[in-house]
Amino acid sequence: MTNGMVIIGAGECGGRAALALRDLGYEGPVTLIGDEPHLPYERPPLSKEAMASDAPEIKAIASDEILSERSIRHIHSVQAMAIDRAAHVVHLSDGSVLPYDKLLLATGSTPRKLPMPGLGARCVYLRT
Repeated sequence: MTNGMVIIGAGECGGRAALALRDLGYEGPVTLIGDEPHLPYERPPLSKEAMASDAPEIKAIASDEILSERSIRHIHSVQAMAIDRAAHVVHLSDGSVLPYDKLLLATGSTPRKLPMPGLGARCVYLRT
């Protein structure tokens, strides 16, 4: 039995990578790990829509049903805390340990906050 592919980062890139693996014929296990409580969604449109309306619609890349049909395991609301490359395991924030054969880091980025005095809570940073 193979441990398959683990993708750390269930954002747009991680979600699309998991689907692309299946599109390209990869048959091994695929596990998608994300620290957010929801499905992977399209982030760039979300940031633009947030400026245009009060409640932007979150468009998921794939539903739970599609992920299940494509045999993609989605673990949400946990963080990858450590990677043991020698043992081929990922340690998760819930205490579990996830083995892998191949690992993809798709964690995205964090906006760089400007070091300007007085900005504090009045500033909003968007990822685009």
